[in-house]
Amino acid sequence: MSELFEKMWDEVKDLPEFDWKAVSDRGCSAETAARYIRHWLKDGRVRVSRLARNNKRWYSPSHLPPVGPQPVSGEATPEGNMWRAMRHLRQFNPTDVAAHANAGGIEVTVEKARAYCRQLTASGHIKALSKAIPGTREAHYKLLEDSGPRAPRPVRMAGILDPNTGAFAPSKGGAA
Repeated sequence: MSELFEKMWDEVKDLPEFDWKAVSDRGCSAETAARYIRHWLKDGRVRVSRLARNNKRWYSPSHLPPVGPQPVSGEATPEGNMWRAMRHLRQFNPTDVAAHANAGGIEVTVEKARAYCRQLTASGHIKALSKAIPGTREAHYKLLEDSGPRAPRPVRMAGILDPNTGAFAPSKGGAA
């Protein structure tokens, strides 16, 4: 490739994230910037870091850590599966949570999901949109506080500990 190709790479290789416009703004045409990014992708110098709703692509150098939140490592737990389901669904009932949380060899019953929903309601993470009518319908909930990828979990002190923020919310009404 040309001298400009390497000059452009030197300009963007330490940026955490960039798009074709950021490359173009450093001294080349939009078409040249797009061609350089295609070559960097092919060479493994960059990776797609995110895709916007309008299909605009953002790139980050492969030698730098990925941009944005990363998956939580560790063993799967019922609370972790239910929390991920709630974060994805945004509005749900305990049956929805249980159905989406049965993964990774973890079994989540509707009763367990119902209890977790009560605990998170008491801690202020979720809110009941409609109350349950026994034998007719389940309560419907909405996620209010998406504090991060790690699941808030009940602790022995009768409350909810959120490992993302370190906040402890005592249960109201004995939800534990």
